[in-house]
Amino acid sequence: MTEIRHLQMVILNIMLDIDKVCQRHDIEYYLLGGSALGAIRHKGFIPWDDDLDICMDTANYNRFIKIAKEELDPQKYFVQERLVDWPLNFTKIKLKGTKIIEHEGYADTPDKQGIYVDVFVLDNSPSNKVLQFIQYVLAKIYLCYLISVRTYHSASLKKRILIFLSFPLKWKPIREAVRWGVEHYNKQETDYLGFFYGRTRLKNSIMARKVYGKPCRVPFEDTLLPVPEQYDEYLTHLFGDYMTPPPIKEQVGLHSIEIDFGEY
Repeated sequence: MTEIRHLQMVILNIMLDIDKVCQRHDIEYYLLGGSALGAIRHKGFIPWDDDLDICMDTANYNRFIKIAKEELDPQKYFVQERLVDWPLNFTKIKLKGTKIIEHEGYADTPDKQGIYVDVFVLDNSPSNKVLQFIQYVLAKIYLCYLISVRTYHSASLKKRILIFLSFPLKWKPIREAVRWGVEHYNKQETDYLGFFYGRTRLKNSIMARKVYGKPCRVPFEDTLLPVPEQYDEYLTHLFGDYMTPPPIKEQVGLHSIEIDFGEY
């Protein structure tokens, strides 16, 4: 077994424990982005993928984070909660007794460096295109500030400039105002959902809520995991011709540089 395949199987076992909690409490979630693509195109992980991402709306996330802290074995898992246990705006469920070193990774102690599954939140988004644009820009400004807190080094001059320009968010009132601009729609019923804290552009970060719809369970390795109900539209919107793999030179993982599987 190759190292990346070993990593995928460990990640899958983490995911199975998360899935049990979600099914037990009727928490709806979806495989996100490349993880959903892997489910449809490969019936599992994309062969060169080295992580797994899931997402859920705010209501489901708030329930999930509370229940996960109560029901995931604390001897086995560390719930690295977004904006609480680290600066970024998504949560990691980390497997204790393992270690994964990444570019720009974040862990304040060695026991928090475990192999993980990422849990992202989908924010409600308005129907008005101008308001969507404002929400997206505010989210990216907020993201630039958060990654500057974590520390982030990029060869991209554009990214370095954006991170520098986010410095006013060091002041809490400004930071909270920007965050409010992104999240205040979560108190409303909206027809759109936005995924703002990954590698997304405006044209593919906001989609109709009906595209996500009721989670649809599809084969993933030796189990079933949920993808958006209209997964063809979802994946086409993100990737275009998603059933055609990228060129060989692009078939590489994005994250890990050193892995210790411990007893796993």
